[in-house]
This record gives sequence, structure tokens and C-alpha cells, in this order.
Amino acid sequence: MATIKAEKREGTGKGVARLMRREGNLPAVLYGGGKDNVNLSLNSKEWMEVVEKNGSALRTQRQTLVIGSAKQMVLLRGFQTHPVTGDPVHVDFMRFNPKQKVEIEVPVVLLGEEVCPGVKAGGMVEQIRRTLEVQCLAGDIPENFEISVAEMDIGDSIHIEDIEMPKGVVVNTEVNFTIVNISAPVIEEVETDAPEAIETEVTTEKASDEGEES
Repeated sequence: MATIKAEKREGTGKGVARLMRREGNLPAVLYGGGKDNVNLSLNSKEWMEVVEKNGSALRTQRQTLVIGSAKQMVLLRGFQTHPVTGDPVHVDFMRFNPKQKVEIEVPVVLLGEEVCPGVKAGGMVEQIRRTLEVQCLAGDIPENFEISVAEMDIGDSIHIEDIEMPKGVVVNTEVNFTIVNISAPVIEEVETDAPEAIETEVTTEKASDEGEES
């Protein structure tokens, strides 16, 4: 669980947001819980340190948001970055209510790759889904889904219907999609230089009669 420091901010709009970012701050908002939205300002450097330290757990675990001297539990619901620079642009927090139903993406963690028979036979582990979107109460969000590939061979796959969901956690899908499979090794064809054909030039000479005229 991370502790995130924030300050209330005045003003909204693109102009205000650009000014904040130039000053090293990051616009954010806190909403939900039947209360009014609160516009916030985060220190960009401190926020990126939190992101690097906590990784995907920021999206699936409740965090402590400190606004001035007040603390409250929140969920991270949005984190926008610039499409070119990758710099943080905006952050959305939702007030944490353990009895509120939410839709959230939970990371998939693979285990047992080092002993996987398919890998030992030259196959490749292909992780099709790195997250699973689930619906559950905010207090029941799984930290991650651990999936073992320790007994998988080449050609084997694990689908969403193969995963036992924790109580109260639902994946809304009608498609039994693939999460991970073991693909066969790619055999590259080695091109060999074919022997060059030897061209033989055949010259046919027509003999001319050199008989004397009588």
C-alpha cells in the first residue's frame, strides 16, 4: 500500500493543467463515494517514484491519499501519460468503499517457466493476456492471478474457463479466450547454394562442298 501526498488546487482547464506541469506538478481528481469531486495537485517527481516502486499494485490495491493533514483510502482509476514523451498527464482517484462494485484490470503472473516441459523442448511461452478485467467488490480485488505453466507442453494452452476465480470475482465474457500457450519452436530454413548449371555451347558447322566445276 502506497502513501500519496496531494494538495487541493483551484482552477481547471487545459491552461491551468499546462501551467501546473511546467511547475513540476500533476493535475489529479478525487471522486466517488457520493461526495463532490475534489481537484488535486501532485508533485510529478514524487508520483513517478510511487509508480516505479509499486508497479501494477497501484491499480489493484487500495492506497492512502493524504490531502493536507487528512488521510483517506482510495483506488487508482486512471493514469494518463503523454503519447510521445511518456510523461504523466493526469491521475484519477476514487474514494474507497469496500462494498462498492467496481470493474478493474488485475495483472496475470506466470509461474514455473523454468521447469516447463514445453520450454525445455524448445517451445516458447506466449502470454496472450497480461491482465484480466474483472468485476467485484472493491474490498475483494485480487492482487493478481497466478497461473502455473510448470506442466504445460508444446501445444498446450490455458483459457479463461480454466481459471478458478475467487469468491465474488467475475469475468464478464462470453468468449473462452486464451491467456497463455506454449508454441512450437520456429525452425528456420537454411538456404543452400545450388550448384550452378554449366552451360555448354554447341556449335554446328555446315560443311561446304569444294568440288571443282567440270
